[in-house]
Amino acid sequence: KCSFALLVAIDHRTTQKTRRVDASEVPMAAKHPTLGINVNKICCIGAGYVGGPTCATIALKCPHIKVTIVDLNEARINAWNSDNLPIYEPGLDDIVKKCRGKNLFFSTDVKGAIQEADIIFASVNTPTKIKGIGAGRAADLRFIESVGRTVAECSNGNKIIIEKSTVPVRTAEALDRVLTANKGPHTFWILSNPEFLAEGTAMKDLDMPDRVLIGGPTTDDGIAAASVLVDIYANWVPRERILTTNLWSSELSKLVANAVLAQRVSSINSISLLCEKTGADVAEVSRAIGADSRIGSKFLSASIGFGGSCFQKDILNLVYICESEGLPAVAKYWQQVVDMNEHQKESFSGKIISSLFNTVTNKKIAVLGFAFKKDTGDVRETPALTVCHMLMQDGAMVHVFDPKVHKEDAMTEFKYHDMQVDESRFIFESSARDAVDGAHAIIVLTEWDEFKTYPYHEFYAMMMKPAFVFDGRNILNHRELENIGFEVHAVGKGRGADGKLNVLADKSMPSPPLSMACGGSFAPAPRRLSAADSCKSTTGRVILVTGTAGFVGFHLARALKKRGDGVLGIDNYNSYYPAGFKRSRSQVLEEDGVLTLELDLNDAHVLTRLMNDHKFTHVVSLAAQAGVRYATKDPHSYVKSNIEGFVNLLEVCKMAKPMPRIVFASSSSVYGLNKKAPFAESDVVDQPASLYAATKKSNELIAHTYRHVYGLSFIGLRFFTVYGPYGRPDMAAFLFANKIMKGEALKIFQGPGGSELERDFTYVDDIVTGTIAAVDKVAPSTKETAQYDIYNLGNKDPVTVSYLVDCVEGALGKKAIREYMPMPPTGDVLKTSADITKAQAELGYSPTTSLQDGINKFIAWYKDFYPNGLDKEMSEYVPM
Repeated sequence: KCSFALLVAIDHRTTQKTRRVDASEVPMAAKHPTLGINVNKICCIGAGYVGGPTCATIALKCPHIKVTIVDLNEARINAWNSDNLPIYEPGLDDIVKKCRGKNLFFSTDVKGAIQEADIIFASVNTPTKIKGIGAGRAADLRFIESVGRTVAECSNGNKIIIEKSTVPVRTAEALDRVLTANKGPHTFWILSNPEFLAEGTAMKDLDMPDRVLIGGPTTDDGIAAASVLVDIYANWVPRERILTTNLWSSELSKLVANAVLAQRVSSINSISLLCEKTGADVAEVSRAIGADSRIGSKFLSASIGFGGSCFQKDILNLVYICESEGLPAVAKYWQQVVDMNEHQKESFSGKIISSLFNTVTNKKIAVLGFAFKKDTGDVRETPALTVCHMLMQDGAMVHVFDPKVHKEDAMTEFKYHDMQVDESRFIFESSARDAVDGAHAIIVLTEWDEFKTYPYHEFYAMMMKPAFVFDGRNILNHRELENIGFEVHAVGKGRGADGKLNVLADKSMPSPPLSMACGGSFAPAPRRLSAADSCKSTTGRVILVTGTAGFVGFHLARALKKRGDGVLGIDNYNSYYPAGFKRSRSQVLEEDGVLTLELDLNDAHVLTRLMNDHKFTHVVSLAAQAGVRYATKDPHSYVKSNIEGFVNLLEVCKMAKPMPRIVFASSSSVYGLNKKAPFAESDVVDQPASLYAATKKSNELIAHTYRHVYGLSFIGLRFFTVYGPYGRPDMAAFLFANKIMKGEALKIFQGPGGSELERDFTYVDDIVTGTIAAVDKVAPSTKETAQYDIYNLGNKDPVTVSYLVDCVEGALGKKAIREYMPMPPTGDVLKTSADITKAQAELGYSPTTSLQDGINKFIAWYKDFYPNGLDKEMSEYVPM
């Protein structure tokens, strides 16, 4: 019988039926040629924040591998087997539902899972010790030790054991001693594979990691064991991103990575206190130093401090190791990072109390956000803990709203830190409005995107006066709040003689030139625009545009705003191509009066709130996973964004009162293998040549259904190969310009017999003109008036790709190196050609820009945007 009792306490701060696996579902055994182990079955011990997402991703990316996640916590396993997972992480739910019952299983049968699998992940909690030697700093390794004893006792053969938990240096050595003392006739190979996940983006981090680190023994068998894990990750991670080291380097790297990141946070927070005293603006300081390529802009946003399960725990562990190894000066250096973090939280809390006339006794305080960061429900080591506790200690009535945190989670964390809480003074509300009603102050402690969209003028009317806002994340529009009447306090911003914040960017700092603003290395400028400002309209139209950080969305939003429409944008800034380039578009839009909120189409909660708050008359749906060839690499992203995201958007729209009119982007790709040219809207389009095309055709069918069933009104636009300034860097014009400037060969694909590919290249201004015409034409969304129409928007003049190269060469004044090759089977078609007769007749659409003129305009922009050549992010970008 396995001695696994300790593991039930994997993590008391994370948390519904155990499913037996039918023998017929087990994959056929695949033996390693030298180690003699099965390589297509994995057991993960520990169903928490690391084990669950990591092994769910392995199951998704490796359908040939059976993955079983085990835990003695039956309630947690039951949750993993239900529709309400025990942890929240964007994208996790979809992956679990897709794989569960196929090659992903959750069970409490620890012994059975260990015996069935020869690859075992140890993903148990390694909290900081709370008593004994090293209490408060050293890692508590009893659960790791328990894993070792359990595996040794339950094993029926040789095993690879992988440390996934964050552990001190030489934990593998201790684990090896436990296994060796109890192993019997079996051999165990121990590997270190630390996780580098950030909560809220963990699924993206797992899907496209910066690196995967694998440490192992340097013996022949140890290297072979490491190669087994390398081969698993190589199913989706490029080999060059998989790093192999010895065990000790791997274990230490995780601690040091988190320590260095936390050090940056504490460093900028220390400067924020100086800024408040001197009148400087920490956001401007951050932006200035972040422009230095040696420093970079990440983790330089001042706030109330870092939280989460890793940073503090790992630094304290590092401190303890340094002390144990006789390095007191090194230990003191890293201890100061944690001390500064605690000081920042206490300083922020003290400012609240002193500003509210040195007492908060019996005053209602509205706290927005309790999680340690957005897009997670995790409250471990959250700064909100210290702030709320200090306020309650001074007698405040703290009313909390957080979209993902439950009161019981917060209370558990208070108890873990031995903080006594009077629950009558600690109330969780179901909405921000309830939390704010009658409050003396609003305190923002988590950077949830929806907090930026709230109607603060309405909140002000509901509050006691004077009304205060304390922005612990610097996410709100402070100037607008002051204009409403709030007294605003923000991290790292001093106050002038008039008592208002010194927001330098609003007063004396000119906007940076575009070439500077768009280089990708600057920290974001302080936000000067609110959602309400962005939605102000002189035409009566208030339009939600999805994908405004994208190419067409950017140009459309500018044009709509210029004619007086209210425009609010959303974008999730995915990593299909450099996100810095997308953010440069958003920055330009904000200068033009259009705000882009960072939001995914699948976030129904925030979308619904936006729809209710701003009463959009129109929605222009442009956000999508773009690209034809990329679908061969990541097909799931197309389903997630183009289908699930589109349906989610329509679900939100149909609940709005009144329902908005909708214009959506389809694509010329829907014509697929159609041989007739030019392509007309009446053509049968049931032969898509790519997954991208199939998802776009699905959008058209879904829209038709929602018109028929709910009365939503639609115009769909089939765009034909759009190009122009701020274009997509994976598209031909931009891609060719980059390669010509770098002196690299252009790959020009050919069809059968060396035939030239032809495209109906359409300049972006013509596309925008046609889209605006559709916005003006689409009928009201009611059962009686709803319409459904599809239009082609193209240039009606297809040319060869070679002619495009000629135009780019002429505009750049530099010859290309041309390399002709057969078209790969990735979903491209030989020719696109638009019949725009219907759009001409019904939309008044008439393209006016020839390819040569359009390319000249594009290259003029290109040279201005990159006067000194491509920035680092773009120069390293390799389109598929």
